Amino acid sequence: MFTQHRFRPHHLALAIALAVGCVDFSFAEQTSVDAGTPSSETPEQLIGQLEAFISHADTIKTSITRAVDGNNRAFSEGNDLVIVTGRGALTGTVDGRGGTNFLQLDTASGGTLGESRNFEGLELKRSTWTVNSLNDFKTGVWVRPKATLINDGGVEGGALIQGSLVNTGEIGGGVTVQSGGTLTNSGTVMGEVLVDEKGAFAGNGRVGGLQVNGRFSVDKIHGAPTVSGDLRLSKTAELTYEVDADRNSATVIVDGTASLGGATLNIVASPGDYPYVSANTILLANRVEGEFGKVLNNLAFLTPKVEYEEQKVDLILTRNDVPIEAFAITENGEEFAQSVEEPIDIPQAETSSDVAPLFAETPTPPIAADTPVTASAPATAAHPAPSPAKPSTPTNVAVAALLGTDIQTASHAIEQLAGSNNANLAKATLNSDSPISTTLLSAMRQMDSAAGFGNQKNSPRTAAGNEQSSRIWLQALGHGGTLDRDYDPLKHSTHGLVLGADWHIDGQWRIGVMAGKSDTRLDSRDLDGDLDSWHLGAYAQRQNGPVALRLGATYSNHDGSTKRRVAFNGFSDRPQGRYDASTQQAFAEVAYNLGRANVSIEPFASLGYQRYQRDGYTEKGGAAALKVEGQTQNNLNSTFGLRLAKLNTLDNGMQLTPRFSAGWKHTYGDVYIDTRQRLVTGGKNYRVYGAPLDRDSLLVDAGLDLGLSANHTLGVGLNGEFGTDSRNHGVTGQWRMNF
Repeated sequence: MFTQHRFRPHHLALAIALAVGCVDFSFAEQTSVDAGTPSSETPEQLIGQLEAFISHADTIKTSITRAVDGNNRAFSEGNDLVIVTGRGALTGTVDGRGGTNFLQLDTASGGTLGESRNFEGLELKRSTWTVNSLNDFKTGVWVRPKATLINDGGVEGGALIQGSLVNTGEIGGGVTVQSGGTLTNSGTVMGEVLVDEKGAFAGNGRVGGLQVNGRFSVDKIHGAPTVSGDLRLSKTAELTYEVDADRNSATVIVDGTASLGGATLNIVASPGDYPYVSANTILLANRVEGEFGKVLNNLAFLTPKVEYEEQKVDLILTRNDVPIEAFAITENGEEFAQSVEEPIDIPQAETSSDVAPLFAETPTPPIAADTPVTASAPATAAHPAPSPAKPSTPTNVAVAALLGTDIQTASHAIEQLAGSNNANLAKATLNSDSPISTTLLSAMRQMDSAAGFGNQKNSPRTAAGNEQSSRIWLQALGHGGTLDRDYDPLKHSTHGLVLGADWHIDGQWRIGVMAGKSDTRLDSRDLDGDLDSWHLGAYAQRQNGPVALRLGATYSNHDGSTKRRVAFNGFSDRPQGRYDASTQQAFAEVAYNLGRANVSIEPFASLGYQRYQRDGYTEKGGAAALKVEGQTQNNLNSTFGLRLAKLNTLDNGMQLTPRFSAGWKHTYGDVYIDTRQRLVTGGKNYRVYGAPLDRDSLLVDAGLDLGLSANHTLGVGLNGEFGTDSRNHGVTGQWRMNF
């Protein structure tokens, strides 16, 4: 590396020019320099020479650490190094005057540099700065790794980019984008742009030439560049090309020769409804040499084919042979995928001449480097522009959007369209309805065993506490749970109120009736709904000494509504369904009280029956709407358990009864729940399965009853049911009055 004795300050321009690739630098304007041949130096060595200039004794350093508002700044006639640091800022016109001058921006907050004059170079060390000067920095700019430069003006020289440069103005020289650096160009770069490995380039501006060893992006946001000279891609380069379903993808225009050099072409699909054959022009050049070495594709059901001609490169996307069910992640998704009716395919093109009619516009290669070029030209009589080919049969818009999804989106799209949670409506309704029968059992179990049944030694009184023959009770319900599914768990929560009354009819029998209202909320990732329910029921209990027989039956009517969320790949729908359903429950329980005095120990066994019936319905909505068939579910279950209770009389005469029960519930028959449905527009019937009923589950119930007086009792209880595929829990509050 040269020493600062041999590298005079006013030769800074030569060093920076070589570092940033400014090939038009004039040696005639420089005095002789005893420095050897700098052109053989690496950028790192030339940067070292620049740092030597910064520390040279002849360099006049000026630090600006605070803002000087409204003032123009002019510096000495010598070699100035102006450093903006701390809270420094430059406003007005900044003039370096004579000598070789250099500007260094090093603030944490960034800022804006307005008009500047007579500076050879600019170094941006950190943060984000915007440069508006129209004609300065004769040698160029240097953007460090942690810095971003927005050039809205004009840089006379070139640029060395280790951080980020956003160019909306003009750069007079060349630009070198080193590893880790990025150049986004929507302006003009007069010289050549060189992108090192792990460097990145994008933008729809014009560049003098483009050589890429790193990443080169063409997308809807940044567009595609126009290259006045040659485009050279190396084997390590990657052209990331975004395709558009409407075939409006940007085209790279090269006035010279485009050398593809075995680079990687990475196809990235933007959301949209892709036709079965879709064509895009990637590149137009005066001459095309070589091919892409590897083509990557993120589309699930479309395969890219690259066609090379003398002056252009075309990309054709055609439906591949991958079945839709290949991307299903659940059995329900697979069932839906197999039901989809795809549009009849049109013949796939084999040659470029076969594909030509697919273009709505035929781009024309540039003729000369100084001729303005656009990405496409109007069709002529020789090259007509027919309408794009269409499938011969109409297709569901949702299915068309599915066929245009990328690999990451396809699975989620299939599951949304499948509407799997429609099959869970039965179990969610049965789970929300089960507290009603539990309420009847609770009311019977808490009857005063001494009221009219004889004061058995092993049949202790409960907190109800008097011997009147009739009573009314009111119970508030709060119940919730989750139906566990691998893909989309369905949560349900129920709130309701139940009113009942019962009467003693002889020495052993008591009968009662009940009515209630409840509201259930359903919620999952792709579905939410409401269930309004009305309940009617009757019950009876026979007490014969320690033996109790409890019978009950309920009928519930349900008015349900659902909303599904379907959104992927630019497609969005909100199908809504309304349906009527009903449930019937019946149970019989036998219990034997082994307790003594004020302690109750009661083993019990029960047999229950549940039936669910839902009418078919058709969702209102767009292309994702489903026609859902009716659903019926019948189940028999048995429960064996033990109930404990203890009556405590408080000093004030009130009676407090803590109670606890646990049981094992077993469900018989078919526990799997399914429903048939299909897309309203197209498609065949398919079956989706919900979370199965739990074959075995654990029931627990704990509560506390407080006898306020001989006629009034308050109670509270917590209950839960824990199975393999669902979890349910609830809380109840009860008021009872005897008369």
